[in-house]
Amino acid sequence: MKEISMPRIESGGNKKNEKQASFAEEFFLAQKDFYRHYAGDVSIEVRPASEAPQNVSTMGIDLEHGKMYVNPVFFEDKAYSLDKANFAVLHEYEHFLELKKLLDNENGEKIWKNHQDKLRKKKRYAIFDNCFDDVKMNRSVLQRAPVLEKTEENLYKENLFASRDFTKLPKHLQFSSALLREARLPEEECLIAPDVREKIDELRNKKSGSGVGLIDYATSPYTPMEMRLKLQEKYFEPIVDKFFEEDVKKKQEEQEPKKGEGENSGEQNEEKDSGAENEAQGQKDKKQKNKSASKKSAQKENGEEKREPQNPEEYFQEEYAEYDKNNPHAVPIEDVEKSAAKYIEAKKGIKSIEDMSKEAYAKAEGVTVAELDEYERFWHEIEDMKNPETNEFVIEELRAMFKKIINERKKKKYVPKYPTEEGEILAYPAEAVTAVKSGEREPKVWETVEAKERPREMYGDFDVTLVADRSNSMDGTKAIEQRKAAALILEALKDFCAELEEARKDIKYDLNVRTEAWSFGDEAQVEILKSLSSELTEKQRVYIYKKLADVPGNSTKDFLALEKIRDSISDEDLNKLKEGKLKKIVIVMSDGMSHGADKVKEICQDLREKGVTVVGVGITKGGASIVETYAPDGQVCEKPGDLARVLGDLLKNELKDL
Repeated sequence: MKEISMPRIESGGNKKNEKQASFAEEFFLAQKDFYRHYAGDVSIEVRPASEAPQNVSTMGIDLEHGKMYVNPVFFEDKAYSLDKANFAVLHEYEHFLELKKLLDNENGEKIWKNHQDKLRKKKRYAIFDNCFDDVKMNRSVLQRAPVLEKTEENLYKENLFASRDFTKLPKHLQFSSALLREARLPEEECLIAPDVREKIDELRNKKSGSGVGLIDYATSPYTPMEMRLKLQEKYFEPIVDKFFEEDVKKKQEEQEPKKGEGENSGEQNEEKDSGAENEAQGQKDKKQKNKSASKKSAQKENGEEKREPQNPEEYFQEEYAEYDKNNPHAVPIEDVEKSAAKYIEAKKGIKSIEDMSKEAYAKAEGVTVAELDEYERFWHEIEDMKNPETNEFVIEELRAMFKKIINERKKKKYVPKYPTEEGEILAYPAEAVTAVKSGEREPKVWETVEAKERPREMYGDFDVTLVADRSNSMDGTKAIEQRKAAALILEALKDFCAELEEARKDIKYDLNVRTEAWSFGDEAQVEILKSLSSELTEKQRVYIYKKLADVPGNSTKDFLALEKIRDSISDEDLNKLKEGKLKKIVIVMSDGMSHGADKVKEICQDLREKGVTVVGVGITKGGASIVETYAPDGQVCEKPGDLARVLGDLLKNELKDL
């Protein structure tokens, strides 16, 4: 999204300033709760410019204290609707959140400084970076606020990119602009040079082994800034340079004199100076003067002296100036760099009590504050996932089932039932008097009790084992969605454990819930990520989160993980399975054909004979073979984005018997 500058608020106590102040108050009052919900982990808070320590005419950022200041007056001047204004604010918020996350990384400061140095030296890179990063920022906004999808479309069509014709721009600017506009308005193809179109199509068709597109992955909200920059440098900047060199060559050719122009001038001068008697000498002089005339002609245009620029980017000063005019930084880059420098320095200096407490907690848990913050935001995204069939939050559906299970297991007790015409307890004496005085003979003011029946036989233990695919075909979207699905199940069952513990004193039919997590790929990836237990520590959360993002395996040896899981079941648990006291389910996720399908079938049969439920979930159509390999409990989730919901439904189905 193009960054829009905001007009400076005039000083003084006139009516215009009063109106502006009133507008700002109303704007933030209306959006206060929305911004708080959107921020989620509150690592950066959106505040009105009036609270900033210094004048903010557009937007301001204070990374050190986690505040983004907004002057909303420009929305009124631009005639933006409230939805468009919100989108602009959230877009800039995502820019600063991305920067903060980068600076929180170990090498973040170095990456940031090197990147800024590169953008200062090459304006063409700065323009491309702004366009390409805007794609990611807009996707980040819609990922957390999908209700603004139509708003973004209108913003681009009506305000930011009313025209789709870029043919008058140099090719390297056509490339950057078309990538952005078509990413946000895919139904409208831009008008650009044929070779620029060819390169854009080539990039769109570049996919990983699992089918994830390069552009889609590079601009994903989940792709870290440092990874985006690496992909830019490897795949996109060489194309920018290619078109830039062609544009420079074209500019140079345009400045050369037209064929014959210098020659005619030289001939006229030659006739005056040399005369007809020395034709040979005249021809020699003519060539020299032609050369001189050509040089002067190239140096003069509209009476102004022109020179060969030392930096070829000077050829495009007018185009770059026009771009800056239409795309000014919402916060001057100098201010962003100052804020980043202060934030970096503050991290080395004195910390607040809140920061020290958070660091102490992180240290005790064996993780870093940055890792905690990153996981917290990741979990907020999972909490916002809805079941499209019910329009309910997936995690809340699971929690509702947990409550139902706990209630069914509580000790038999009398439950009040009221109001009734007769009973053991007078619950509403005042109402009784009033009713009798008014002539009502049998008012409903009594309370009685009734006994609830409980099932006689129930499982005493419930184990869930997740087995994740870390083969390299899982890179990109599939790895992200698998990580979400695993977190949903582990976190939901951790909540279940907490609720069981709280209600333990009232439970007659006790229940213990445990989880474990494994992975597979090559033999190196066949490992236990979380041992079987009822706990889920911060260290375990972060470890699983990181491990499932790493998918280096070149094969799909799920049978090795299943073999280890089978062999790790204790004799005590085998007896519980046999006696019907333990319910155990193993859920395997994979996007491809097993490299030991027959072995998988053999182990699954063995586990099922022992009383273990084994379910295979294929991710995308590429994992369709899992239906046959894990029959009769194999299924396919065709859309990676549905994986967490599918696992949630699986868990609900297994919970019904508890």
